[in-house]
Amino acid sequence: MNYWLKVRAIPTIALAAATTILALVLPFSALTATPSPGGATVALALVFALAMPVLQGWGVSRGDRTIERRSVRPVAILDLGLILAFTLLVTVAEMTLRAHGESPSGLVAARATVTYAGLLLASATLFGWRNAWSGPVVYFLAVVVGGRGSDIGHPAFWAWIAAAEDDALSWAVSIAVIWVGVVLYVVASSCGRFPLSGPADGGS
Repeated sequence: MNYWLKVRAIPTIALAAATTILALVLPFSALTATPSPGGATVALALVFALAMPVLQGWGVSRGDRTIERRSVRPVAILDLGLILAFTLLVTVAEMTLRAHGESPSGLVAARATVTYAGLLLASATLFGWRNAWSGPVVYFLAVVVGGRGSDIGHPAFWAWIAAAEDDALSWAVSIAVIWVGVVLYVVASSCGRFPLSGPADGGS
């Protein structure tokens, strides 16, 4: 367990979580921008939320796959618990800040946090932990570059993280994404097809 805690860089991930939460109380966190003519209008909070999946993917990928495969501990489940625990912690904090009027972008950030976590797990399952960050980052970039919908206030249906905070469908999709990510991860792990971590990631 000590090896797992050290290799996963828990303090670094915890620092990223705290920074993500604290950044939301700053006035500029609610600023929005439309970086591309064909892109959706996104809040700066969506960028802050990317720190978590990127660092979580990096933390898990630091492990030695050979050692972890011989471990008597359920390393794959511990990694899943790590992702979900920090996702829940940060999401609840973001929603709480919004509920108390401390962060106008709290709900937007919470929805993005849930979406990014689901994409992280799905990417880890498909491409290995070393490349797991690509799912959330590529999706965010796609929204920024081509997520514009009928007008500036209504993004494309697939760019749900850029929707209004009270858009019920976008929340439903976000929850569905994290569930799909968890199911893919658990099924792949239970079938023994999932490379846990390390430089050999990406193959069976």
